[in-house]
Parts: sequence; structure tokens; C-alpha cells
Amino acid sequence: MGKNEKRAMLRGAAAGALGMLAFCLLLGYLLLPGYSTNIGTMLKLGQMLDIIDRRFVGEYDEAVTGDFAAYAIMSSLDDRYSSYLPADAVEEYEANKYGETFGVGIQCVWDEERQAAHVYRVLEGSSAKEQGIGAGDWIVAAAGTTAADGFNALIEAIRGEEGTTVEVTVAPADDGEEYVATVERRRMTQLMAEGELLADGVGLIRIFSFHQGAETQFRAAYDALKAEGMERLVIDVRHNGGGLVSEMTAIADIFLPECDVMIMRSKSGKEERRRSGEQEDDLPLAVLVDEQSYSAAEFFAALMQEYGRAKTVGAQTTGKERAQNTFRLIDGSEIVLSDQQYMTPQGRALGDTGMTPDITVALPEDASFYFLTTDEDTQLAAALASFGQ
Repeated sequence: MGKNEKRAMLRGAAAGALGMLAFCLLLGYLLLPGYSTNIGTMLKLGQMLDIIDRRFVGEYDEAVTGDFAAYAIMSSLDDRYSSYLPADAVEEYEANKYGETFGVGIQCVWDEERQAAHVYRVLEGSSAKEQGIGAGDWIVAAAGTTAADGFNALIEAIRGEEGTTVEVTVAPADDGEEYVATVERRRMTQLMAEGELLADGVGLIRIFSFHQGAETQFRAAYDALKAEGMERLVIDVRHNGGGLVSEMTAIADIFLPECDVMIMRSKSGKEERRRSGEQEDDLPLAVLVDEQSYSAAEFFAALMQEYGRAKTVGAQTTGKERAQNTFRLIDGSEIVLSDQQYMTPQGRALGDTGMTPDITVALPEDASFYFLTTDEDTQLAAALASFGQ
């Protein structure tokens, strides 16, 4: 082959490569909207992966590399509410948001002194409930992992695929003999609200989250308490991690007249005002909050406070003012992205300060929140006393 022929072949190959690059860029531009506005970053990442493919002497997993790149991108936003979910974490996240949970049905906290997981709630319909595990019991081992391995390791050992089983070692609350229970991992409906009637016609409804179905569970508890003669109500959103705005506003709507309940502002500056309906239950209210009342929970309390609808009692809340949506990516993974700012009807954003309750009360220093008795709960006592103020 002559020199001219070789040059022609090289020129043809180069032209072909440039044509393929142009085609890929055009395809990316058409199919991936971010390609055109972030072409420098896209080309940089592509170049990095190409060099790794051609030069890296070790082995690597392309999917894992992609996940780490996505984690880094979301971390670079410096927004504690935005995150990346790999494809295998999406189902559980979405199920949790819509009021379902996976697992054996126990909820527990770590006890540093005893070095064991202390069960504070067992869900109805769970395998743990069927096996006799109850609130106050201790989980000391699971699937060969012991409490000595730490809380996170113990919880990971209990987790697993729906329909599978795991052996857990239980130390009963009454200090009876330890036993091994074989429990099944199931999909269950979350407990989001439950109520009880206290003395003197005071109802107490604890809202554990505002995930889908919270309004239904709240109304069921509310109607049952009214049937029992409830005259005043304490709504407890302490240790509530938030949830869906729609569920929170639906519960607030029960107690508010027709009015604005939330201002939502997008990146473009466009504002949406959410409103409550006309019907209003004028039952006297108090709302309990604490440092772990988060997102929709603290907003619910701030809303009731702003309209003078309830006395708010407890501790300064966390502080959050951004709402998130999930966006599905091409491989089935998702990003959770802050895409709206929310404010109270008076234009208060709670992100920097949280909300300050009308009556600030601390729990006893040695109190364990999940195992508080009514007599020990100083914040509840202050809420009950507020009805006479």
C-alpha cells in the first residue's frame, strides 16, 4: 500500500471517528436534555471513562463507577436534602414514601448502656408480632451477627429480601430466658398515626410520619376518640420525620377555615398557594414538637401556631424549607432533588431557624423518648396544662 493510500485511509478513519462523535453528540443532545447545557462536563466524564477503559490495569465495575459519579454530583450541590438512589434502593424508598415498609416489623433504638437493640414498637400484621416479640424486648443477635458487632451491623443482618426469613435472638423485657425466633421479611403498611383517650376528655394522637395514608389513619383515630367523648386534643409530631405535603395539609385542613396553608416557590420564582377548605373543627388543640420534628411535621406545628389555632409545646424544631421530588434516570436509579422552597402563609421560611414553640419545655435529661410513660412526659404535661391558659 502506497503512502497516498495510507494517508487517504487515515483521513477516512479520522473523518469516520469525527462523524461518529458528532452523531453521539447529536443523539445526546436530542435524548438527554442535560447534554447540551453541560457538554463540557459530559465530555470530561466520557474522556475519563475512556482512559480508564484503555489504561487501567485493574478491574472495575462500570455500574459501581456510575453510582459513585452520581453520588459525587449530588453531593456537590451542598444540599442536605438532595441525594442519589442507586437502582436497588429505589423500590424501598418509594414504598416508604407511599406508606409501606419492608422487614420483620420491629422498630428499635440502640441502648448504649446495655449494648443491644431495644424494641419500642412492633407492627400489626408482622411476623415479629406473630412470634411474640413485643415492645420492651431486646434484640441481641441476628443471622450470626451479634450486638457486639454494633447497631448498624445488627440492623443490616435483619434486613433482606421480601419473603425470606431470618433468625433473631430475643431477650424478653421481663428478663426471661433468651430465645431464637424465625421471622419473615414482609411488605406491610406503616403505622403513621394512633390515638388514645387520656383523662378529662383529652385525646392524644401521635403522628409518626406524613407518608401516604397518614390522613386516613389520623381520621380513623380522630373519629374513634370523638366517639369516646373527646373534648380537647393533643397532636404529637415529636420525632416525626415528615413526608408528603398533601397528607400534612389534608390533616391541617380538618382544623382550619378556608385559608392559605402553604406557599410553594419553584426555581423560576413561580408561586403556588395551597389552600384549605371551608369546613373547620373548632376542637381546642395543642401540638407537641421537638428537635426531631422535621419537614412536614414542623411545618404543621408552625401553621397551627401562625393561625392561632393551637398552643405549640416542646422544643425548637429542626429547620427545613425545601421540598423534594424524585426523578428517574435511564438505568432505573433516581435522584431526590430539592426543586421547591416552601413557606408559611405569612412568608416564613423555617430552614435557618426551625419553629419556636409557644411553650418551651425540655424532657428529663435521662428520659428515653420512645419509652416515656405519661407521668414522665413533661412536654405532654405542659400541653395538657395549656388548655387552661
